[in-house]
Amino acid sequence: MDKKTMGVAGIYVLIMLPLLLLTYGANWNPSNISYELNGDTLVINEGIGKEEVAEVNVEDRMNDLLQFTLAVSVENKQWGTDVWVIGLLLPFLLFAIVPDRRPFKKNLSFKWYLTIVLAILVLYAAYSIPNHVAQVKEVHEYVNLLIE
Repeated sequence: MDKKTMGVAGIYVLIMLPLLLLTYGANWNPSNISYELNGDTLVINEGIGKEEVAEVNVEDRMNDLLQFTLAVSVENKQWGTDVWVIGLLLPFLLFAIVPDRRPFKKNLSFKWYLTIVLAILVLYAAYSIPNHVAQVKEVHEYVNLLIE
């Protein structure tokens, strides 16, 4: 392995390791909300440090509880998908830096390669970002509804 390839691998690890630890180790998602359900008590936490926002008795509010947990679950699933897509597409973007190691270099010119990779990234971002905005808004609406 030459220095450029090792550099690309190092950059990949520096980006993906914190992202994976944050997502799966700290159970973080862009809504910044997590929860624990202990019997009839729902504890809503915020942030990586899981600072307690509220403790709610949900014994007679099962409908609100289910909608809240579904919204958080959908956001977690979307964020998990995003992390894996980033993990899959990041090497293609990073290998654009190393022309002799670039995939498909015999079939595609550098401009076409970069155009295709960037187009895929932009299309996925155009799909993912509006979904996150809507889901984060929904999660926070249910948090406010439960806290009332």
